[in-house]
Amino acid sequence: MTRRILPRHRLALRLWSGWVSTSRRGRPIGPRPILALHRTPDPHCPTCDGEGQVMSGVPGQDEPDFDDCDCAPFLPLAWIWLPKPPGWAQRLLLARRRQPYAFGTKAK
Repeated sequence: MTRRILPRHRLALRLWSGWVSTSRRGRPIGPRPILALHRTPDPHCPTCDGEGQVMSGVPGQDEPDFDDCDCAPFLPLAWIWLPKPPGWAQRLLLARRRQPYAFGTKAK
């Protein structure tokens, strides 16, 4: 078993800015930033062709659904909770999101 896990080179680190989890007591934790270790899709997977998602749906549906393939689950293998930004930084980020223009151009 260890021999199968250790040679796996399909791992990637990803920073999630707002991850929400549930503690052991059932109380939600978050949104908080985490640094997560994810398994990347297998490039030779016959199910998803290395994309990590499988298109599914029913006849008559407007747009198809996408499900995670077994070769690359969405949930991280391990994660580290990072500290929340201080209150003054959260207020600056919230004020920036509420501005009516984006990328330095004013809305008309």
